[in-house]
Amino acid sequence: MFFSRNRITRAGEILMTSSSELEVNDALEIINTWRSHHLHPLRVMKNSLIKLSSSNKVTPILVSQRLKRLTSIEYKLDLNEKMGLGGMQDIGGFRAVLKDVRDLEKLKKLIQDSRLSHKLERISDYVDEPKDSGYRSIHFVYKYNSKVEKYDGLRLELQIRTKLQHNWATAVETAGIITNTSLKSSKGPDEWLSFFKIVSSLFAIKEQLPVLKLHTDKSMEDLMIECYNSCKELKIIETLRVLGVTTNHLEQQNFPGDYYLININIETKSVQITVFDKNSLEKASEKYLEIEKNIKEQSKNAVVLVAANSMRLLKKAYPSYFLDTTEFLTALERINDNCITRGYLKNNR
Repeated sequence: MFFSRNRITRAGEILMTSSSELEVNDALEIINTWRSHHLHPLRVMKNSLIKLSSSNKVTPILVSQRLKRLTSIEYKLDLNEKMGLGGMQDIGGFRAVLKDVRDLEKLKKLIQDSRLSHKLERISDYVDEPKDSGYRSIHFVYKYNSKVEKYDGLRLELQIRTKLQHNWATAVETAGIITNTSLKSSKGPDEWLSFFKIVSSLFAIKEQLPVLKLHTDKSMEDLMIECYNSCKELKIIETLRVLGVTTNHLEQQNFPGDYYLININIETKSVQITVFDKNSLEKASEKYLEIEKNIKEQSKNAVVLVAANSMRLLKKAYPSYFLDTTEFLTALERINDNCITRGYLKNNR
């Protein structure tokens, strides 16, 4: 079924403003059907990216795709009322995580020079010019070209970033779940926002990238001391370490499938995963919306529909949905240990 951009935008307006349950449910059905249309183009473009990378000997640590959650759609619409749902560019998103900045820059150039049949509308480089929050990634927005009407003109967003940048973003999302705020959108406790900005600049120094503008007058020693003190005051390491959904039993099972519907209960630290093959997209989409409706008013649950080749890769691609900040904590502990062994804390007294 084809929906015009105006009809999608109108459905978004009804979702955000209507008090009629019937109207909202009708709007949700339209939005969900339109959202599910992005799955096929995502798979096509993800496979093209993998082929491009492989043929040029650039090997991403992981490549993944996902459909934007309803709560994230609503948050973005609330943040920017003029945009309209029909103009949202990241309903369908796919991502490549690279080993280091060298591979990141190489893939960026390959993507820019590649001759795809889909129009590259915009590139936003948040690596050289990071967001104020400390977020770093390179975004490519495409307009999909297809002879199939429901796919033609859909906008998809590709994000590429390094492993260290991915670990930072994962930790921010997980901490946002803990604080029940959107830290990645610079909404939340000031002390947590400040902490992640400091770590972003420290990670940038390690990757030989520009620090945030508010840190240009600070030395690495200054930032390491501030990081150490924030960890102590906010008990960040202790807070993040006790989280984590246990998935050992799931990883040992064989999950043959193309799409995974992840339903996380933050309070009980449990996860339910439903597996679908590529021929069951309509069923997967319907189930996705059904769960979203049930948890819409609950802050302790989250659900997302993603693609992965195995349970292990699923957790690797979306660690924030398993409250897993292991790699971020390893990097953080290394910073704090170096702060002590180099005597920076003594110098600060």
